[in-house]
Amino acid sequence: MKLVFFLALMTLLLKSSAAEYRVQISTTEASADFVVLLHGLRGSSTDFQKMDKVLLEHGFNVCRIDYPSRKYSIEALADTAISEVIRQCEPHGCQTLHFVAHSMGCIMVRYYLQENKIEKLGRIIFISPPNHGTELVDKFAWSALFRKFNGPGGMQLGAGENGFIKSLEMPPYEFGVIMSTRSINPVESMFIHGKDDGRVSIESARLEGMRDFVLVRSNHHVAMKKDETIKQVINFLHTGQFEKDLDTD
Repeated sequence: MKLVFFLALMTLLLKSSAAEYRVQISTTEASADFVVLLHGLRGSSTDFQKMDKVLLEHGFNVCRIDYPSRKYSIEALADTAISEVIRQCEPHGCQTLHFVAHSMGCIMVRYYLQENKIEKLGRIIFISPPNHGTELVDKFAWSALFRKFNGPGGMQLGAGENGFIKSLEMPPYEFGVIMSTRSINPVESMFIHGKDDGRVSIESARLEGMRDFVLVRSNHHVAMKKDETIKQVINFLHTGQFEKDLDTD
């Protein structure tokens, strides 16, 4: 009887865990290229609905995934979410796997690709990435409410020299960075060094080894929804380069 109860409990826990990671796949017969769209902290796959549609129109298959961004560490989120989306893309005949990630999702991709090799890896695009962390996490780490609001993964996004992000290696793969330039929160921007998008400084987004870098007029939270961002994503996936920088004055 105890064994039956234990098995029933384990089944329930596994189902609950799977429900936290929901993959949506949109396919086209135009190519075998798949693009994984990975949202950031407190985001959702719906953040990429517009980009999903445009990618399909340009011949890319699309995989979007929801994951519990405030519940686990970046390592745990990356291992589960990215492994799951790759597993679900495989049966659809995936030959090349690209990634487009936003904010904390970028750090998840960096961690995962540091620890795992993907034979079919294509191009990577980071949108508004805290590649060197954000001072906001370090500044307000003392607050229990702030820690709860951001969760274990969000609290790993600090800019401190001994922080998680500083432990990541420089990416050896082909990647580009799209950085937003508008802040809608002047109070938080006061704690960020240099020009920023309300969460991350422009300089923090830059990373050694990037193939290209481009600025878009947007705040941090909606950068992935902007037409200019989507156009730049399509261009980089096709050519490995962005179009000319916008004037961000």
